[in-house]
Amino acid sequence: MSFGVQNMRTLSILAAVAAFTSVPAYAEVTAQADNGFAVRHTVTVSTDPDATFAMLRTPAKWWDKDHSWTGNSENLYMDAQAGGCFCELIPNEATTESGAPQRTLRGSVQHMQIVYVDPGNMLRLSGALGPLQAEAVTGTMTISLKPIKGGTRLTFDYVIGGFMRTPMREMAGGVDAVVGAQASRLAMALGPLVGASDASMEPETVAPKPSDSADDAGSGASVSDLVTDLAPDETVSDGQAQEAPKPAPAKPAVTGAPKRSKPGTRPLTRPPRDKDESESGR
Repeated sequence: MSFGVQNMRTLSILAAVAAFTSVPAYAEVTAQADNGFAVRHTVTVSTDPDATFAMLRTPAKWWDKDHSWTGNSENLYMDAQAGGCFCELIPNEATTESGAPQRTLRGSVQHMQIVYVDPGNMLRLSGALGPLQAEAVTGTMTISLKPIKGGTRLTFDYVIGGFMRTPMREMAGGVDAVVGAQASRLAMALGPLVGASDASMEPETVAPKPSDSADDAGSGASVSDLVTDLAPDETVSDGQAQEAPKPAPAKPAVTGAPKRSKPGTRPLTRPPRDKDESESGR
């Protein structure tokens, strides 16, 4: 993700180089303006997300030495945790007058700083790469990993914004080619998933297990019905036919004089007169 000092002269031919070394499924400059641009590259590899992430965080194994400051990929390393560094050591090869190695401090350069790590899912870095480092610009690289049928899909999104002395629109194509070349080298190191179909580009999903009560839920049964079904039976069948329970005998109706009302209360209905009283005119 860095151009390197030597690479300013190679920006014009990077697209051709990437065509020979890459297996991108998708690549383009997704946005451009006078103050910034964005590029995206997608590759598919034949390893699972965990193995893919392990290689991603080891740039010495796949980063192009021509896009380093020292010309040697072995000097690259990544501390893949928040606040960590995607950096490059600059060894000091000074010698004494006799030709013996001289003990001096090594140099180093920070390509990007890690700001977000989710192993097997996403890596996000912040930094202006290569010649962009000398300009007043910022950059954010988001690398997402998604499981697909047969492997993993990696998507590189790099967004640049700010001020630079070279017009942004003139730099977009070169940056796009460099990012694409590095994504392709990572895919080649892991083993590209050649001929990935559109269907395999979708993340793998696991179908939810149907609920045991799915039929009950769709039968329109009420809550009271479900509660009734859960009530314990009074008898347990022993496998033999059971006689139907006989209906309980009806209780005899209670007859007789109506109950007397309590003192101080008036009956709701007047009792019938005796026959003698009605005939006597009383």
